[in-house]
Amino acid sequence: MKQTKLLIVAVAILLLIIGLITITSYALLNKGTNQFYNEGFYVGVTYCGNSVQEAKELIDEVKDYTNLFIIQSGTLQNATEVNEIGDYAIASSLNFAVYNSKAVYYSADMGSGINEWANAAKERWGERFIGIYYEDEPGGEMLDIDVVFEEAVIQNGDTSFKTDIIKKTAEGEIIFNDNGTQIHYRPNGEITVLDDAKFITYYPNRTVTLLETETNNFYTIENGTEYLSQIRPYEQVLRQNPIQNYDDAARAFMNKNQERLEKINKTQLNEESILVFTSDYGLYWWNYQSGYDLVLTQLGCNNSITQEIGLLRGAANLQGKSWGTIITWKYNQAPYLADGNETFEQMKISYEAGAEYVIIFNYAPDMTGPYGTLQEEHFKALERFWNDVVQNPKVTHGGIKAEAALILPQNYGWGMRNPNDIIWGIWKTNSTSQEIWNQLENKINQYGLKLDIVFEDPNYPAMEKYDHIYYWNQE
Repeated sequence: MKQTKLLIVAVAILLLIIGLITITSYALLNKGTNQFYNEGFYVGVTYCGNSVQEAKELIDEVKDYTNLFIIQSGTLQNATEVNEIGDYAIASSLNFAVYNSKAVYYSADMGSGINEWANAAKERWGERFIGIYYEDEPGGEMLDIDVVFEEAVIQNGDTSFKTDIIKKTAEGEIIFNDNGTQIHYRPNGEITVLDDAKFITYYPNRTVTLLETETNNFYTIENGTEYLSQIRPYEQVLRQNPIQNYDDAARAFMNKNQERLEKINKTQLNEESILVFTSDYGLYWWNYQSGYDLVLTQLGCNNSITQEIGLLRGAANLQGKSWGTIITWKYNQAPYLADGNETFEQMKISYEAGAEYVIIFNYAPDMTGPYGTLQEEHFKALERFWNDVVQNPKVTHGGIKAEAALILPQNYGWGMRNPNDIIWGIWKTNSTSQEIWNQLENKINQYGLKLDIVFEDPNYPAMEKYDHIYYWNQE
């Protein structure tokens, strides 16, 4: 009798062990897939073509080793086509997100706009619909190209047109339209005032020249002292500049972003758990302050991965936001992307540093077929990353944590791509830039990926977040 009981107990224990082994094995085999194991990490690719069939072919290629598919196409704007691709991605066990620019609606059948479509998408796909990739590179735009901060509609008889009120050019010039008078503030300190009658140039040494546009009379100190003495002084015109310092530039940049986000009613999208995100290569701190939920830093364009991750992760950590990386071009011509091994290392570093999203950008001007810039070596890199990193219990997501923070001056919007980069796309580097660059190199050499780079701001104190705090001007 005792032997029978012992046998029954032994069999029960054996069955329990077998059951536990089966469950554990099943979980491990499915680790990383949406159905069984997520942990808030997403890896995927973008599709930038214009074909539903090609998008599906790309999904078929990557569905076994990714969990996110993003339509990043300016030509796929038909709701029926977008929904068809989304349905296919969801049926393939992927999450889904779409790109939208300047609140362009995919098509008339989307009704009142992107919000109506996004809300319907959330009902259609639930949590598998991640959100809207809205606009691209707002920080890079501020650093490198023209930006209109404020504009007005001018009525001229029966016609109306828009005119720029405040604009920053790619060369860093601020153009301000003041009731018909246009004032140009140049980075070298020169100021030019234009109206219908005259063309006045102020120089930093306080000399002035004047050209009468109708008569072509040109006046200088030598031939027009009495006339020029009636002109407003340099300091008075300078005070009219709407962007006089770094605080003004930060405010103008954030206002611009916030106006964009208001166009798609971001608040309402967030209420439905729909993320609004972008990718960028600079000014991450202020992208988050503008309201973006998630920012992807662009890796691959020969920048410092350690520095970009430190800047983005630091901004996200202090402001309580999500962050990720998107692997972009290394070259401006084919093959565009880095090779498979380098791509794998970029993904692995991102994962270990705590990125919640790792995406490969898949676009080229000469795209052919569904795979664009992606080659066989990139698919192998993705599969290797999925199997050897994401599903590997020995590799910890976010295992490399920031131990130290380097704190930079408040609102110091420096591009930081090189020691001579521009500040807010307006000002040249200065002695502060050189001190920051030296301190940055020193701390990256000391801490590597364990360093976050943040900005002084009383609303986001860093003292409680890090074991070690360093300031840009600290000896």
